[in-house]
Amino acid sequence: MNTDTTTFYDDLAPFYHLLYADWKASVDAQGRALAELLQALEIPSGAVVLDAACGIGTQALGLLQQGYRMTASDLSPGAVERLGQEASRRGLRLEARVDDLRTLAGHAGPPLDAVIACDNSLPHLLSDAEILQALRSCHRCLRPGGVAVFSVRDYAVIERKSPDVRPYGLRREGASRFLAVQVWEWEGDQYEVRMYLTSESGEGRCETRVLKSRYYAITVDRLADLMRTAGFVDVARRDDVLFQPVLTGRRPPAP
Repeated sequence: MNTDTTTFYDDLAPFYHLLYADWKASVDAQGRALAELLQALEIPSGAVVLDAACGIGTQALGLLQQGYRMTASDLSPGAVERLGQEASRRGLRLEARVDDLRTLAGHAGPPLDAVIACDNSLPHLLSDAEILQALRSCHRCLRPGGVAVFSVRDYAVIERKSPDVRPYGLRREGASRFLAVQVWEWEGDQYEVRMYLTSESGEGRCETRVLKSRYYAITVDRLADLMRTAGFVDVARRDDVLFQPVLTGRRPPAP
């Protein structure tokens, strides 16, 4: 992971909800979908779950609303601060901290029932070695029989063209308008992302910010193999949970 990633999400945090047509509806829907998945994996409401790449809380807030006891961490201080504000606004309580997905050094509590990292967070780690380190850290934090849930892009079916321009659509907030566009530029199995954020005030003043980060286009199959190497069992792919493929795995139960 390069230093651009932290800056990218710090700068994006105030605007992240505008990447969604309706962020509140997405929080609600993803919370329900993940709760249903966790319950199918024998992790009931009330269980302790770490969102290890929480961002501004799209999944953590949704699972809190479903009765899960959430802790949350992210590399971005700006995102963690925004999550705290969003939780307070909803009357929800959780512990949120800055932490590195590769080490999860901030987790010193009892073993967890589940760890999640969604919205294509793992591919910000730019090598198999870094991803394996993160997976082993997730495995370490789980109780025997606990589960991990990761959602990622399906890079095996994405055409690698440069530049690849991906608009989010025009959003309105009060009298202002907001437009976000991603531009991908490929270099082998990695690509650089530039996010162009344009805000237009009701008075017609316009400002564009350009944020930059990088991804490793790891395939879902390769990620599943690394999960097994990290010690997970019952590794499975699900395409019916979120808008991206979901991989699940379990820390082996105690003998």
